[in-house]
Amino acid sequence: MVDDSAFTKANRDNWNASSKEYQASHHAELEEDVLWGPSMPPERELRILGESVLGKHVLEIACGGGQSAVHLATMGARVTAIDFSKAQLEHARAFARSKKTSVRFLEADAQDLSMLDDGNFDIAFSAYALGFVEDIGRTFREVARVLRPGGLFAFSWTSPLFAITEDRGLLVKRSYFDRSPIVFEEKDGTEIDFHRTYGDWHRALTDAGFVVTDILEPEPLPRENTYADVFPLSKIRMIPGTTIWRARKPAPQDASPGGHGSR
Repeated sequence: MVDDSAFTKANRDNWNASSKEYQASHHAELEEDVLWGPSMPPERELRILGESVLGKHVLEIACGGGQSAVHLATMGARVTAIDFSKAQLEHARAFARSKKTSVRFLEADAQDLSMLDDGNFDIAFSAYALGFVEDIGRTFREVARVLRPGGLFAFSWTSPLFAITEDRGLLVKRSYFDRSPIVFEEKDGTEIDFHRTYGDWHRALTDAGFVVTDILEPEPLPRENTYADVFPLSKIRMIPGTTIWRARKPAPQDASPGGHGSR
């Protein structure tokens, strides 16, 4: 079990306080498909999780309001979804009931998946959440543990380039190499993000034993999004707002991890 740091507690408290307003503001966009990022093409076009999830055991890490988990369950996946926010999980369970869909929701921190058995999942994914996680190395090791050999891991977060620019402009506001936490004081609490370079993310994955198979920065759809106060279309057309990582846990017959493998 991982004890809460001050950063984790602040983020949990913020999500518990802001969940109701967040879901009211973004539910339509979140319910459309697995949402990898603001103005991103939907999963049915990107196929980050593969051609079909039918019959697959899927883990969503930091599921928020449960929209992606429920969507995948309706596509025939057997889904377990975790989040550290009670308020977000309340919404997720209610949403699953409204869709008459079965998803196993658990209250848990991404840094501690000890309630889950080794090698139990075919796919693990997280959409726009892992930048809130302080110990990403531990998180990736836990994900690797619960995946079956050959299992797929995919996640998205703000592009490291986007994260260092002014909120609505292209001017650089901080060093790309500044790993100090980024603190946002909001009306419901404090949000803390952890900036990592492309190299930091890649190294954390390979150190956990993953083979990185793809790094995607899809061009945004030509429409505004419900996050336009932070991700205005005019800006994310110029530089990527979202980076999506795709990796695999090697199967026994695979070469040793650390490089780029087949998709």
